[in-house]
Amino acid sequence: MEDTAKRGNFEKILVVEDDEDVRRITVRLLLGLNYDVVEATDGPAALRVLSELDEAAVKVDLAFSDVVMPFGMNGIDLSIAIWGKYPTTPVMLTSGYPEKVLREAGLGEEDLRQIKVIRKPYSRKTLSEAIASALVKIDQD
Repeated sequence: MEDTAKRGNFEKILVVEDDEDVRRITVRLLLGLNYDVVEATDGPAALRVLSELDEAAVKVDLAFSDVVMPFGMNGIDLSIAIWGKYPTTPVMLTSGYPEKVLREAGLGEEDLRQIKVIRKPYSRKTLSEAIASALVKIDQD
């Protein structure tokens, strides 16, 4: 069977996921797709990682975050916090919940058009295509 997954060029992706098993699988998939991965368990931890990388002059090419997370900071709140401090850092969200839940979490029609959200569970191919598409869009902006 031919591997049709799109591969990266060692772009740095921050994976933010509170479920350890999902985070581990996602990180393994992304590493296998030639991405450089850093990880965080929640929004506040992700902001600390971004700050540490920024201090080391390391750029994150994409933040990939779950929508529903603990500690009062969901993926939407994290996106806003990231864009407030790192306005050029793109964010892609993932959720296993239906659109209704995303709207209740604060995503409006315009947000749903601008922010790429991929549904859990996702396959290796779906993840690779979504990440590659987000990175191409970034290069075009």
